[in-house]
Amino acid sequence: MTPASRCAAALIASMLAGCAASRDRDTAARIETLKASYSELHQRFERAADKEPLVASAFADRGEVILAIRSGLIEELVGNVAASYLDRVTVDLKEFGAHANGKMHKKTFLGRVTVGKWNLSVDLGSMAGHLRAGQPQVSLRPPNLLDVDLPVGIEEAHGDATLHFEWDSSGVANVVCNDFKSTLAIEGRVLPQQHRLKGAFELGNTGESLTAAPMFPERRLLLRLDLSPSSWAKVKEALGSQDTLGKCGMFMDADDGLARLRDLAANGISVRLPDSIFRTVHLPARLQESVMVNKRPVGLGLTAESLRIDTATLWSSVSVQVQTRPKP
Repeated sequence: MTPASRCAAALIASMLAGCAASRDRDTAARIETLKASYSELHQRFERAADKEPLVASAFADRGEVILAIRSGLIEELVGNVAASYLDRVTVDLKEFGAHANGKMHKKTFLGRVTVGKWNLSVDLGSMAGHLRAGQPQVSLRPPNLLDVDLPVGIEEAHGDATLHFEWDSSGVANVVCNDFKSTLAIEGRVLPQQHRLKGAFELGNTGESLTAAPMFPERRLLLRLDLSPSSWAKVKEALGSQDTLGKCGMFMDADDGLARLRDLAANGISVRLPDSIFRTVHLPARLQESVMVNKRPVGLGLTAESLRIDTATLWSSVSVQVQTRPKP
């Protein structure tokens, strides 16, 4: 290499070294600027987070995993569960029946006296109640309840039934009025009607999943009934057969007895919905008990920490413990 070449090479090396040093200084200065910017943004974020109720609520929970579900989603999920309980459900009424009894009074020359007692029971036989659920109203209630107001529609249904009527005369009527019993095969129908079923779901946290347990203490519905025209005629004929002077015609009014039966049917019979309809459900928020790490399962111990409703949100948290296993 000639002296001129060596001089040129030294000059280029010096220039490159100067450029590299300049770049290093610029890079260091930019890093310091970015660090300062990051620190400022982090402080601003913390100050803003302290004022945000949702973030503050999240940090209030214990546990390593915190799940937040907005009220709209949880209300929709539980609403669908509640509606599914009673949608397209058929209740067999053969184990239910209507019962009523009372006393009959008459004005006589001796004054107002009790002339007899009557007792009525109806076996519903092949009749059934067909239920359809409407759109429920669901609302969050702290700390862990979801109130449900569920409209329930009853569809019209027809079937066979049996009516038992007993008359027991007493007092002065017992002299001229004989006791009697009547059993009639009749045709009835469940009237179309609307009811409301109110209750709640209690939310729970098992650690692995969220549960919703139904709390419906009042599970009874009043099913209003009616008889076919021919059946009403049959009942009136049976009561009218006693409306003679030699029997109870002096004291018992067949039309009055028929009116009492119509009132009983219109008021409805109390039917308690089966407990099997209302069951605890698991909401779609589950944690796996193990994860795969490097093609090996690692067990997780999950412990429920909290479950609460706050800021229109359902909060749930769990603690996670890694269960180590020896290498195979």
